Amino acid sequence: MTETKKLICPECGGGLHEVYAAANYGRVLLLDQCRGCGGVWFDRWELYFVTDKSIKDLEGIDASSFVAPVAPHPAKGHCPRCEKELAIFTDNNLPKDALIERCPGCNGLWLNRGELGKYAAHRNAFRAKRPDYNAGTAELDTLKHLQKELKVGNIATPTTLELASNLRNETPINSKEVAKDLAFLALQSLVRLVFKF
Repeated sequence: MTETKKLICPECGGGLHEVYAAANYGRVLLLDQCRGCGGVWFDRWELYFVTDKSIKDLEGIDASSFVAPVAPHPAKGHCPRCEKELAIFTDNNLPKDALIERCPGCNGLWLNRGELGKYAAHRNAFRAKRPDYNAGTAELDTLKHLQKELKVGNIATPTTLELASNLRNETPINSKEVAKDLAFLALQSLVRLVFKF
């Protein structure tokens, strides 16, 4: 039987415990929250799927239930998963006043207590400003951001005519192009899930 690694809070050095949070389409996320300071660890992409109600539940934890502060831990400021040093994460899609830290190794995000509420307020304000939020422009903006995030570059999907001519000419398959096409399809599916298209 394998023993699971105990995750250490990057803020106060306390232990993280698993909490369930509702996500889009009735799914459930398994997040990690600190019992000492109330901060939450999101593995890659999880922050973008969590519902507003779950954010309120995570932020609304009774502060008196937190344990006493713990002594500084050597892992403070480091990713609880891969232990790389966290860096401040800035993005036009995230609130400028929220301190969100990101792991350069696994792309997880750390939000201190209170920062999650700022993120939710920013997300809701953005949606309120854009009545066309669920239209193609939001999908395209997010897709461009995800492409940059994955360092895929400009991905062009081949047309049916191009695919047919490749089959007729028996041109060797370029595995890099296939990988780009698959990445594009995965990103497009992810965007459709996030924005409920």
